[in-house]
Amino acid sequence: MAEMRGIDAAISELDRARRIAVVAHKGPDGDAIGSSLALALMLRSLGKEVRHYARLEDIGAPRVMDGLDSLSRPEAAATDPAPDLLVCLDCATVERILVPYFRDNFAKFRSLVIDHHESNPRYGDVNFVVDDASSTGELVWMIAKRAGWKMDRMVAEALWVAIVTDTGRFSYGATHPSTLECGADLLRRGVRHEYLNDQIFSKEALNTALLRARAYSTLETWFDGAVAVIRLDAGDYEEFGCRKADSEEFVNIPRSVRGVKLAIFFYRSASEEKCTHLSIRACGGVDACAFASLFGGGGHRAASGATIDCGVDEAIARVRATLENFLSTT
Repeated sequence: MAEMRGIDAAISELDRARRIAVVAHKGPDGDAIGSSLALALMLRSLGKEVRHYARLEDIGAPRVMDGLDSLSRPEAAATDPAPDLLVCLDCATVERILVPYFRDNFAKFRSLVIDHHESNPRYGDVNFVVDDASSTGELVWMIAKRAGWKMDRMVAEALWVAIVTDTGRFSYGATHPSTLECGADLLRRGVRHEYLNDQIFSKEALNTALLRARAYSTLETWFDGAVAVIRLDAGDYEEFGCRKADSEEFVNIPRSVRGVKLAIFFYRSASEEKCTHLSIRACGGVDACAFASLFGGGGHRAASGATIDCGVDEAIARVRATLENFLSTT
């Protein structure tokens, strides 16, 4: 089977490499940081020399995971020893790689891509990409099971965070029987699921709660309720002392409006940014990935993103104009 061949090819690459760099996408969410942390921890336990690149301050609620004290700063990659293998997790394109040095010099490195984005063009030397998988976390679990690697509690919790954040606690359409089997296996390994779920989904700092209130105040609907949107600009983040990571789940605000087909969160989280980011969720038969692709973005049918090179006001105007035609043809 193609899926098994993909797993075996990934395991073969990881077995051969001695020095491994592990990266995920820019602005890592729970799946990106959880899956990459779990893989890094397991590879180290196998005696590999592993550098896992990310900034702790760029991680939102999933920073409650154990093991993040082993992170390497992305800027260190330029002077660190060159890896035998660059592993990119949950990263749909080269342009989305978190570490600038690896992004700009990608062709110089042997690469393995582990991902579940429909828009992934299979850019690695070896690709284990399963479009309909629940999460990259589930794919890492599949690799570990196939290879017979040890998964201790810390690894299991990183995978749990990856999977529950990308499946909305097993509620989204990409949740398959295999996803629930994976969850059950992780629970048997001692995952503190009540603690992690509470910290990630039910708790937030006061400044984040105030930023969320600001986002709620911008909520509006377009096209007779077919589209719901919120917006935040750099001044909002700066007023409350927040970062992009603090608003990772805010797209669920417009997504929660009954009857909405498409939910969009427009944001620019820092004043030095000259572009506006879109977090897009499809709620009723609309293809979020197809819409994101109109602005050079991508992802999944149900959840995608894009970046527009302009301020928030202009981005909103462009998107609204494009949506009118898009909705009429879907």
